[in-house]
Amino acid sequence: MNDLILPLYKNGFLSSEANFFFALIMGITFGFALERTGFTRSKHIAGTFYFTNMAVPKIMGTTVITAATWFVIFSWFGWIDISQLFTPATYIWPYVVGGLMFGAGMVMAGYCPGTAVAGVGTGKTDALVFLLGVVVGMFVYFVIYPSISHFANSSNMGVLKLQDLFGGNEYTSYILTVILETGIILFMMLLHKLSKTGKTA
Repeated sequence: MNDLILPLYKNGFLSSEANFFFALIMGITFGFALERTGFTRSKHIAGTFYFTNMAVPKIMGTTVITAATWFVIFSWFGWIDISQLFTPATYIWPYVVGGLMFGAGMVMAGYCPGTAVAGVGTGKTDALVFLLGVVVGMFVYFVIYPSISHFANSSNMGVLKLQDLFGGNEYTSYILTVILETGIILFMMLLHKLSKTGKTA
């Protein structure tokens, strides 16, 4: 029998049905965690953009660092094949424009797709309205895609990783990820402190 190596599905250790089952269980668990921590309430994400609530960047940053750390540890012991993990291609300008539009939607609604789905599960009407807006936006994008396909597929950099930009290997990417995420958290906390100082001045 071959050694059990993650990711299980791509390495042939899980069937499509079993993979879907575990994905469903993980999704339900994730939604439960979002609700229990209060992240299905729009004030958390909206507050981030106004620098009044730093819960989201703190938790997201520490989550990324924690997950990356486990990936490195598992890779070190040969329990995961990092090369088998899916990494999407990088489209510079479409990502910039899409990110700005996505961020504008988040600050107006106070939701991202994940928190909105969990919010609908707990009966939040504003989360349902947000998801309906997402569906409408997807439909509009589908309709106009032929007209913007050239831009949507422009500046394709392929699968681009930090180690490709700065040299080294996956451990280089890990170190840079920790530095970047820590810097983002500290920067957001500084903005939060400055906003509070400005209000009391």
